[in-house]
Amino acid sequence: MKKLLCTGLIVLVSWVAAGPAAAANDPETARDLLKSKIDSVLQVLEQKELSDAEKREKVESIVDPVFHYELMAKLSLGPRHWPKLSSEQQEIFSKRFIQRVKASYFDKISMYSGDADAAFTYEPIRTRNGKVHVPLQVRTENNKIDMVYKFYRTGDSWRIYDAEVNGVSIVQSYRSQFNQILAESTVEMLLKDLKSDENLQ
Repeated sequence: MKKLLCTGLIVLVSWVAAGPAAAANDPETARDLLKSKIDSVLQVLEQKELSDAEKREKVESIVDPVFHYELMAKLSLGPRHWPKLSSEQQEIFSKRFIQRVKASYFDKISMYSGDADAAFTYEPIRTRNGKVHVPLQVRTENNKIDMVYKFYRTGDSWRIYDAEVNGVSIVQSYRSQFNQILAESTVEMLLKDLKSDENLQ
């Protein structure tokens, strides 16, 4: 009886110790994280007393920890082109790519802040090769957008490495553009093209 009680205590302690980690690895927590981030972003966008610059700064502080921009930059060039860039070129490319992605994200998410009828529906998650895809449908009075945020686990957190908008992958879309530029031009021209956006450095 004493041995049985001891064994039970060991199992209980082991379960309690593993509980938080197991919960953190639960794919459902990726969707919970996404929902909390989007809710927080929308709350910022609804603050009419804030300027666009102030809103963007607050939005970036919310979403930056969950987006793995550096990996997105690397994936957008792919194994065909990324290794050919020097370390300096990779750093410059990543910086300018990240600035462009952030500007594009802010412009798109801002569309939904003024629509009181906008509805965000989180659909069942999908798992694939250890990665988690979180489908999300955004409905407004005149529009419907299907999105999929793609997460992977790194350390003790979930990070987004890609997203789809109406079936089109952000990473794949950029890769297609960059492949075309590099097929006809040079890395230097690609970096110049990325810098052409206003406010990029």
